[in-house]
Amino acid sequence: MRVVLLPALLLTPLCLTGQDIPPPPDPPAPAPIQPVPGPPDLGPQMAELPGMPEKIRLQTSRPVQLNLSEKWAAYEAVTATTDNGMTLRADKARWDGNEGKIHLEGAIKMTTAEGIEIFADRAVADEKTETVTLTGNVTIYNGDLLQHGEQTVYHWTEKKIDATGLRAGVDPLLLEAGRFTIEERDGRQVYVGRDAGVTTHDVEEPGFWLRADETTVYPEDKVTFSNLRLYLGDTPVFWLPYFSQPLDADLGYHFVPGSRSNWGFYLLNSYGIMLGDDSGEEAPWLLSRWNFDLRSRRGLGLGVDLIDTRLKDNKNLTGLSLYYTNDLHPDLSRTGLSRGFVNEDRYRAALQHRVPFDWESGAEWRVDANLNWLSDEYYLQDFQPTLYRYDPAPDNTLGLFRRDDGTLFSLYGRFRPNEFHRADSRSPEIVMDFARRPLFHTPVLHEGSVSFSVIDEEIGDEARFYVRPLLSLPAGHPSIPGLLSRLPAYERQLVQAIRSLPAGSPLRRGMEEQLFSSSYTRFHTYQELSLPIDVGGWFHLTPEVGLGYTRYWDVDGPANLGDRLHLHLGAEASVKFSKDYGDIHNRSLGLDGLLHVVQPYLRYSYLSTDEPDPLFPGVDRSTFTTRPQTLSVAGYTAIDDLRDWNILRAGVRNRLITRRDGQSYEWLAMDTYIDRFLTDPDYDRNYSNLYNDLHWRPLPWVSMNFESQFPVFDGGSGFSEIAASARFMPNENLEFYIGHRFLNSHPVLEDSQRIDFRAYGRINEKWGIGMQHLWELDDGTLELQQYTIHHDFNHWIASLGITRRDNRLDSEFGIVLSFTLKEFPSASLPLKMDAQ
Repeated sequence: MRVVLLPALLLTPLCLTGQDIPPPPDPPAPAPIQPVPGPPDLGPQMAELPGMPEKIRLQTSRPVQLNLSEKWAAYEAVTATTDNGMTLRADKARWDGNEGKIHLEGAIKMTTAEGIEIFADRAVADEKTETVTLTGNVTIYNGDLLQHGEQTVYHWTEKKIDATGLRAGVDPLLLEAGRFTIEERDGRQVYVGRDAGVTTHDVEEPGFWLRADETTVYPEDKVTFSNLRLYLGDTPVFWLPYFSQPLDADLGYHFVPGSRSNWGFYLLNSYGIMLGDDSGEEAPWLLSRWNFDLRSRRGLGLGVDLIDTRLKDNKNLTGLSLYYTNDLHPDLSRTGLSRGFVNEDRYRAALQHRVPFDWESGAEWRVDANLNWLSDEYYLQDFQPTLYRYDPAPDNTLGLFRRDDGTLFSLYGRFRPNEFHRADSRSPEIVMDFARRPLFHTPVLHEGSVSFSVIDEEIGDEARFYVRPLLSLPAGHPSIPGLLSRLPAYERQLVQAIRSLPAGSPLRRGMEEQLFSSSYTRFHTYQELSLPIDVGGWFHLTPEVGLGYTRYWDVDGPANLGDRLHLHLGAEASVKFSKDYGDIHNRSLGLDGLLHVVQPYLRYSYLSTDEPDPLFPGVDRSTFTTRPQTLSVAGYTAIDDLRDWNILRAGVRNRLITRRDGQSYEWLAMDTYIDRFLTDPDYDRNYSNLYNDLHWRPLPWVSMNFESQFPVFDGGSGFSEIAASARFMPNENLEFYIGHRFLNSHPVLEDSQRIDFRAYGRINEKWGIGMQHLWELDDGTLELQQYTIHHDFNHWIASLGITRRDNRLDSEFGIVLSFTLKEFPSASLPLKMDAQ
């Protein structure tokens, strides 16, 4: 079949060729394609479609899915508003016309007509009940009041929030749900709870509550309790008829319990309140801290601190401090050294305050007071050991100062109310200092100072007590070393110099005048010009020339001294080289690129001055130190000790610089230098020690400082010193600090090899331990041992600190036990063994 038909079909067209064939009919036209209905674009206008909500207006800038038959619509990035000012914003919304509800999801933010802001994960707005139900991580901000929970309902017509089940808070307090109302008192919005609780333990089941018949919270101010009860869990453990606790940590009740060898058991109490009327435009600024201290071996101590909180950024301005104690045992010593008679009435009155004046535009006028009146030389050692360690003989000055961009004018007096300390008085001293700045708009820079002083200095009563026998005892007397050890360094050096004089020496009288009492009037001025020269950005040269004049008169003693001229010539030259090591990155070392800058330098200083009489009782003199002297005469404050010098300092600075936070950061810096003495003002040296100062701070959790000096040429300065320290946090739970200082063969200061080690470890979420050890290896004494342990009881933090201090002749023990209500400033217990 297939074989027969195929030829026939192939031949058929050929048979029809040339014949009239009718054209085929036209194909039918295709039916038009109907477009699929798409969502209408409402744009930013309100939706006005049939079946849409009537009491809530919807606005969106995203496409809308619409089903009119089922009365629902879906939106994105929608805003819903009502006539009374409520606004709802959400990522997604769906209108259900059958139920009359709008369902909203994703980053819900509702703002009420009263300005209350509510955030949640989901919300349902119901037209029938005129409510908005918000669920999922609900947070309500109502002024200072913060509420949070899982659900709340807002009635927009009644403008009412149903807070059932929510927890409320006014930082740092959490308020018991449903028991606080908002009231107006004296024009202030306060939160009042009746038979309500307050806590700071932000967990589902707080470990403690403070409950009272009436609790009133004054936001950012205080909280007051009437008939207060403290509950641990459900158990009452403490009661007060009335208690007012400020929310400022400086205010309210603070206490520190503990024990110490020279105090016995103690309880230090203070209560801070602000003084002043807060009804005016300026808030109260005077903080008063009232002290009531009990010490079993010392007795009762009372005091008050008045602090100007407007100056709290300057820690040196501590205001007025008054303290008195009738000491039961004034003879008790921390060091074991015997004392003479000490009156039982022990006190301190101190004023560190600044009064600024707006007298002149472009200039700052102020009066500074630093006054300290002590009952005796042992008061600070006995009752304020921290202050005693860094300022055992506090200053007493009162001055008027004027400061502008280029000058500082000082008119001040120094007083001597504490005659048991060696101190000088100035009545007065007038100084005008000129900062380095261009002279008459030229490249030449000028700096200098002018001063007039009336100066008197007296030996301290205690030193006088030991000096008298030392000046008369024969050589080799066994009590001489012990008496010398009781003297300060300056008095000790003078006594040794006097004792070394031959019998009948004419120098003895003048040196005794220096030792016991000296006074004179002085005029001094020094002016210096310098010219910085920069060649190509890599070579820097700054020549200097200075001229000074000092005049003395009314000098006590046999010294013959008049005018002194000072001529200074100097220059500093340096070159700078750098090498970029490319795009070096090492996150573990804090490196984001690395640039090495090398700066060799030379500093030359020549001073020629009229030498003072060797018996001149100078007061502004050099102090004993291990550090190199300044080569800047303008910065040399020991005016009476100016001597001829001719010094060349050579050194090189190395800096490694990386990038941090978009800026250059000094990753490592090292300065190595040595002085060549052509004329040595202090000792007969040809060279100083070789100094090396290194500072390395690669990361926030690791740093190191290293300073060293040791002789290299011709014996150097004759002594060696190393001072190094390092801080390291290997992880967030551990921190270590170690410091080491080695001093050997200094001509004045005692040899020392001291190690300071501190560590803190966070064992877990609940426990932490700390320790500090201070060793003096030169005589094998463990000077300080201190151990602390801390435990977090969720709502309490308990800390225990134990210390032992070896003062060579006697040992001192101390213990501090603290219980701190967590994050609630009702008890402030700083764990510092020598805080008082």
